[in-house]
Amino acid sequence: MTDGQSLLLIFAVLYLLECLRWLPPRCFLLLGSGDHWHFRTAFQPVQLAGGSPALLAFLPPLQAHVATLPWLLVPASAGLEIRQDRLRPLLLSWEKVQPRADGRSLHLAPGYRIRCLSEVHARHAQEQVTCWISLTQEARAADFLQHAQATLEAAPLLELTASITAQTRQLRWLSHLIFIWTFVVLVILYRWLGDTVEMLWATAVLFMLQFTQAILFFRRAQGLPYRFWKALAIALLPQHAMRAADHLCDFNTPCPSHPLAARAQVGEAAWKKLATELWNQTRYQPSATSNLQSLALERYFMAQEVPLTALETVPLQQPGSALYCPGCLAQFQATASHCQDCHGTELRAFNAPACTVTPDS
Repeated sequence: MTDGQSLLLIFAVLYLLECLRWLPPRCFLLLGSGDHWHFRTAFQPVQLAGGSPALLAFLPPLQAHVATLPWLLVPASAGLEIRQDRLRPLLLSWEKVQPRADGRSLHLAPGYRIRCLSEVHARHAQEQVTCWISLTQEARAADFLQHAQATLEAAPLLELTASITAQTRQLRWLSHLIFIWTFVVLVILYRWLGDTVEMLWATAVLFMLQFTQAILFFRRAQGLPYRFWKALAIALLPQHAMRAADHLCDFNTPCPSHPLAARAQVGEAAWKKLATELWNQTRYQPSATSNLQSLALERYFMAQEVPLTALETVPLQQPGSALYCPGCLAQFQATASHCQDCHGTELRAFNAPACTVTPDS
């Protein structure tokens, strides 16, 4: 392997590392631009320092991204429920809760912390939990429902995706050019010219493109932390120049939107699939706050004119089965009443109506 090939391989590895993000395990990334977006989730089986890896789109056309997040912290009468892992929610008694933001991490008690999307998000969550500690459970529930309604609003997310698309359009187009010049044009020229003066001129063109990208980024990134140093890295390193738009996308709002707020961006089919998944996880997962979260979702679906029956998955009835579990969809005979695999979820008849949630429950 020649020196030029080794250098290209190093650039490729560094570029893939730039495309990697460590996010809260339940995070949903919106990838796309304009009116065309799709979801990508973090790889939950791998967790490190409270985060899971997610790979951004690394091949042209390069896309913008916006992070959305389900509710991680929900107040219960017995304590604060931490829902960082969708399979194992944790309940932390109010006596132990001592919220403290440290960078992107929110420490709730010794040995308990969650990863937030940004430092601003961590401080916002700290203020919210601190406020809940001094309130009654009725006031906490009311505050959470108000917070949930705000995260489910479609208008802020629509405005954010439109703004991100406009701010990063020129950066992404120039990133395409830098990507093609680095991994296509220079590779072909190196095989043709080898270590010649002409190859040095072709490399100089790449640095001119990077310098242009740095100037464009510096003008777009008003108010971004460490703007000068990021622009300097873009001017000197190709992998940073290709991912310049990501810095603007990572600059999140204090209160990230819920994934269900992206109905207009992802389309009806993808949204309904996600809504069914989140509703079943929330309603039928054993949790101290399942009723509170279900109430927030039911109010949202009612406002969206989506009946709960459209979100309930009913399996094809097998011979001899009279009941099914709405959580895991396992089927049972009429003598059964609860699903032990789903921690005692009440079974439902095949012709039963969808379950609703009332404030009293």
